[in-house]
Amino acid sequence: MKVHLGVSALLMVTLMAGVASGKDRETMSKRVFLNERGGGYEVRVTDPKDSRTVGAVQEELRKAAEDQTKASTPAMQEHQQEIIYRYEQTNRGGRLRIETKSPDALRAIQNYLRSQMDHGKSSRGVAFSYIRNTSLVVVPVMVNEHGPFRFLLDTGASNSILSASVADGLHIRSGRSEILLTAGGNIPVTLRTIQAFQIGEARLKNAEIAVADFSLLQTLEIDGILGGDYLRKFKVSIDYEKQVVQIEPLAESSSMLIA
Repeated sequence: MKVHLGVSALLMVTLMAGVASGKDRETMSKRVFLNERGGGYEVRVTDPKDSRTVGAVQEELRKAAEDQTKASTPAMQEHQQEIIYRYEQTNRGGRLRIETKSPDALRAIQNYLRSQMDHGKSSRGVAFSYIRNTSLVVVPVMVNEHGPFRFLLDTGASNSILSASVADGLHIRSGRSEILLTAGGNIPVTLRTIQAFQIGEARLKNAEIAVADFSLLQTLEIDGILGGDYLRKFKVSIDYEKQVVQIEPLAESSSMLIA
């Protein structure tokens, strides 16, 4: 396991203190994950029979859940009363969940967790989650500096769609009405212009998007669909093992893009 210096250095250094040798460090791995409530990380011991190391991992994660400052940032501490830390034991170590119902606290949690991801990726990498019990990819999207909102990444969809309830809640002015042709039938939409549409570092300004409310959004519990009209402006790659989407602009000089 690698020690990540930064805001979680105290936790990781303490964790490794009980298994100090270089050989021991190779017996563990850390996986950071994000979801709609926040996220967390899991520490896993390679050999489940190594009870000493498993016990050390579980003890430190348990302490981290009790002493919340071990896995926190100043931004998270501002919302301390709204954040819940929960320890979960596994047969090879444990998991620390950090969750909230507050949008501001959620943003602070996920900024912290993204800083802990060590996948050798560029700053344009974005952690994704899945629709429950499916392999459908959901990415966090900021709309007009608000969010993150849950968008289904659909490379087969020609148009991106934003939930009407989100658009109305953000007071995005309604534009012309159109009919969007989809595999599931025709959908009435309004075309609206949003000032900023962002996933990780990849950002569009003054982007037009179709706005609608239809049953699929409610069924999948998502706020929108990210389709080809957005994705074709970027080079997109998905690492399913590490649960990260890489999004890089194809034309940095485009007036639509903000680096």
